[in-house]
Amino acid sequence: MPQDALFPAPDDELLISVYQKQGRTLDDLPYTEEFERIYQAAGADLMTRPELFRRLHNLRKAAKLPRLGRAVEAPPRIPAEAERTLAKLVEAEIGRLSLRDQLPHTDKFDQIVGAFNAQAGLNLSAHAVWRLVAKMAK
Repeated sequence: MPQDALFPAPDDELLISVYQKQGRTLDDLPYTEEFERIYQAAGADLMTRPELFRRLHNLRKAAKLPRLGRAVEAPPRIPAEAERTLAKLVEAEIGRLSLRDQLPHTDKFDQIVGAFNAQAGLNLSAHAVWRLVAKMAK
């Protein structure tokens, strides 16, 4: 780390290495034990969970994260009306589904999960709702 840096930066090589060992794609990672392992190993003392996800996302955009194949599990199947409800909640919070990557591990997303489950009459985990959001945005 340069001496003039105000805050320590995450070690990208360490992040990439720990990420690769978890075996989950980035879209399948939020709200899992694997995400928590990465957070503890590479970022807990340097950044928040949303910052870690954002850093991993930026590494993926820069083609520095290895491709890990398909997600460990598919998003849950829900009725089309429930998908429309979720899309409306996300768009009301951040404007467009395409901006979804700013949501994981934030209070905004927690609010979306609670409102979605209440309105759709479901009891899905944050991970399951995230998988739905990620799928809908593609």
